[in-house]
Amino acid sequence: MHSSAPDAPSLELSKLKGKTVVMDFWATWCMPCIAQHPLIEHVKEKYAGAKDVVFLSLDADDDHSAVAPFLAAQKWKQPVYLEAGLAGLLNTASLPTVMVIGGNGQVFSRMSGFNTDSFERILSARIDEARASQRK
Repeated sequence: MHSSAPDAPSLELSKLKGKTVVMDFWATWCMPCIAQHPLIEHVKEKYAGAKDVVFLSLDADDDHSAVAPFLAAQKWKQPVYLEAGLAGLLNTASLPTVMVIGGNGQVFSRMSGFNTDSFERILSARIDEARASQRK
């Protein structure tokens, strides 16, 4: 996957083996994605000290030129990667979609759409379940 910054390195997914990976698929035109972003950031803060949990922000825009200005306008600070075909590989049909991938590389959870009332609680629970399944 390639970063949205022109000089940033690509992300090698093989380096994520053994980690619980939270993939947030979004696009600049997706209003629910934008509304969901602060909630994902809250969950991300909860796992800031966990070296076995990685959060990836994956942009699914067709027009990559829109991404950098959008990130600047929204003041999003985290690294953002272009999904580069990963959404199709993982059968992501709608945005937003958040996937939790277990340490073995298998999809542990898929959350399509956006529910403000329970999003943080459900995502945290699914991350905890994926981490616990790795320890067995």
